[in-house]
Amino acid sequence: MKIISLDGVWLLRGFKPGKGEEEGAYTADYKVDGWIKAKVPGVVHLDLLENGLIPDPFYGLNEEEVRWVEEMEWWYRREFDLPEDLVNMDAVEIHFMGLDTFATIWLNGVKVGETDNMFIPWVFDVKKLVKPGRNVLVVKFASPTKTLEEIEAKKGKMRAAFYPPRVYGRKAQYSFGWDWGPRLPTSGIWRSVKLIAYNTARLGHIAALPLSVSEESANVQVEAEIYAVKEISAKVTFELSYGEERYEKSVQLRLEPGCNEIRTDIKVLRPKLWWPHGYGPQNLYQFNVRLEGEGELLDEKSTRIGIRSVELVQEPDEEGKSFIFKINGVPIFCKGANWIPADSFLPRVTKERYEALLNMAIEANMNMLRIWGGGIYEDDIFYDLCDEKGIMIWHDFMFACGEYPEEGWFIENVKREVKEVVKRLRNHPSIILWCGDNENEWGAKGGWWGPRGRILSHRIIPDICARLDPTRPYWPSSPYGGDDPNSPHEGDRHSWNVWSFWRDYKEYLNDTGRFISEFGFQGPPDMRTIEAFTAPEDRWPQSKVMEHHNKMVEGTERLFRFLAAHYRVTCEFGEFVHLAQVNQGEALKTGIEHWRRRKFRTSGCLIWQINDCWPVISWSLIDYYLRPKAAYYFVKRAFSPLLVSLVREGDGIAVYVVNDELEEKKGKLEFLVQSVDGEILHKEEMSINIPANSSLRVIDRSLSNLPISDTSTQYVLARLIVNNRVVSENILFLEEPKHLKLPRPNIRIEVEQVDSEGRKFLVRVRTDKYAKAVKLGLKEGEAKYSDNYFDLTPDVVKEIIVETKEPTTARRLRRNLTVTSIYS
Repeated sequence: MKIISLDGVWLLRGFKPGKGEEEGAYTADYKVDGWIKAKVPGVVHLDLLENGLIPDPFYGLNEEEVRWVEEMEWWYRREFDLPEDLVNMDAVEIHFMGLDTFATIWLNGVKVGETDNMFIPWVFDVKKLVKPGRNVLVVKFASPTKTLEEIEAKKGKMRAAFYPPRVYGRKAQYSFGWDWGPRLPTSGIWRSVKLIAYNTARLGHIAALPLSVSEESANVQVEAEIYAVKEISAKVTFELSYGEERYEKSVQLRLEPGCNEIRTDIKVLRPKLWWPHGYGPQNLYQFNVRLEGEGELLDEKSTRIGIRSVELVQEPDEEGKSFIFKINGVPIFCKGANWIPADSFLPRVTKERYEALLNMAIEANMNMLRIWGGGIYEDDIFYDLCDEKGIMIWHDFMFACGEYPEEGWFIENVKREVKEVVKRLRNHPSIILWCGDNENEWGAKGGWWGPRGRILSHRIIPDICARLDPTRPYWPSSPYGGDDPNSPHEGDRHSWNVWSFWRDYKEYLNDTGRFISEFGFQGPPDMRTIEAFTAPEDRWPQSKVMEHHNKMVEGTERLFRFLAAHYRVTCEFGEFVHLAQVNQGEALKTGIEHWRRRKFRTSGCLIWQINDCWPVISWSLIDYYLRPKAAYYFVKRAFSPLLVSLVREGDGIAVYVVNDELEEKKGKLEFLVQSVDGEILHKEEMSINIPANSSLRVIDRSLSNLPISDTSTQYVLARLIVNNRVVSENILFLEEPKHLKLPRPNIRIEVEQVDSEGRKFLVRVRTDKYAKAVKLGLKEGEAKYSDNYFDLTPDVVKEIIVETKEPTTARRLRRNLTVTSIYS
């Protein structure tokens, strides 16, 4: 087998629709004067930007200035040489791993085929078209919007959010604009291209599926696709290994021309199980498949798999019906967020960007991400990293917020997509659920869009999943459950009464959903991120540019409304950004702690959203430039494996402790009433045993029995101490922050270098008065903080690890550090 990469430098030119073919741009000898250099994998916008032909679409109002790009057709062209021995092999194929979206392909002037789905690979037999020496490959991309609008004109209008014609195309739905993303529908060869030549046969998809799992053994179904050029006797050898442990099984078979499938079982004794983050190791087996025929090795493939069981438990209880994921028989409270594509221009999403975001998820104590149905099926490396890190994946198929066609041509396209996606991704233990779509059922029930498309999520997709991947459950839609798709009594729930329907975040305390798969609250990005997309004159909350970079209808108005409910609204821009970020954090903390206190009556909460695809005011925890917002740190503390939580219940205050670990924890609980100047008015200490994997109410005190005489200056404090270390701390005021009388604190810091390279430092922070939302920053440069935006009580030392991007000294870092807090 020979593989030639066709990635790299191509040529690119735009034409008005139809003009390229009129001029013969597909022919081998077409003159390429005026064509620009393009990069593959890539998309047109990036090449135009690189060549200085468009402004940065992320800056200012430039999104509107580049609208013309989506209206053109774009032609890619590349020449490559082939040796005669390759051309003479039995089969020669071109594999496009991703074409976005409506493409026509020519090789040496001959039309090879057309494509209409960006989510799947396209393979073309070009044996009869390739020749020794010079070959010319040409790809035309039709305008995505014109193509979809033409289909809509023929087939009829469908009801859908934002840009309704999008539902006719198998293209990333968010690219046409969403309430957090710009309208930048791309075109291009967005994933790799390669030419593969081989004799006799090659392998296709391979799989190792753990059909039954126990501590004693696992029955793993192994299978392979084999594409044969001719009839031949062959042997397929499957091998599973973990360190020195090895299992092997060979199967003899007779191959027929075309696609052949072979499967058998391997029994693994005392399997090393894969666990989610926080529950055990992420053990991964090496899986190899060898194809032999005519006395030689024809092909070989390998991947990694995890052995684990997944169960979605839905049993009647006093509140309706449970919704609990069990991994290897252990119930898991799912803590995490929703994932959207990490860039509007997908080829910019590198392994390093994936890894940075996923590391931040792990460091925020998350164990689940939901791949949202308006984005993409991510690159293989994303799922590899989730396997390694123990991040469970709730995976939507790519249908969102609309009704979808049910005609045969569309269903056939969807069938092919689902088969390809499931076959590509089913080896990943991190994926624990397939879900049909995002909000299609809920929207149809609410009358926002029509019911068409249910055949996809209720018959077409689940039938394919059941046949190809019986190792994980399928769920028709999100949200979904009972007569009400967004029921609080069963299924999963999108909690949008808060924010979207103008309710304040204290409404979370009334939400008893069984699994909260979406909830969120907006906050602005870091000031340095705002400076990257604004001019100085744009830096105020209601400037045209700032409002353009908040895609939600009345998003800016909501920022003011909810800020006014809790904080003193300021006109100073930097302070407004700071307060709005803290407000977002308080909102998410309120929801998370409420649902964790209900463990397992509520069995998970996933924040909308973890990341951004461009610089924007949105619901994200981490902005486009990978800078964490204040909310990131609030969430990190609220998702702590050991949590102490304070809540006002009627005329009293209750204290809960939550333990997500699989062993009992013994510790000490401190319960105090304290004033902002440090006076301790009341203190209780108690030893506690927290059962494994549980939530426990440990204190219930009537306010009338607590010495709180001034709610503007006195607060309740709870600390959970395990192994002589404070593992969780929480503070509760009985007044809104806008009504507090907070004195200006004197915050002092000490810096100590703790590595040999001058990049890692221990910063000790203390204050003489209560300090709210203490923020550490740098005057120059950027750093990573183990905690930030934290409340600090008098005479308590808070230790923070600060990691700088550039080497420095403790003395220089101390001079460079800034400390701010909120006070009256």
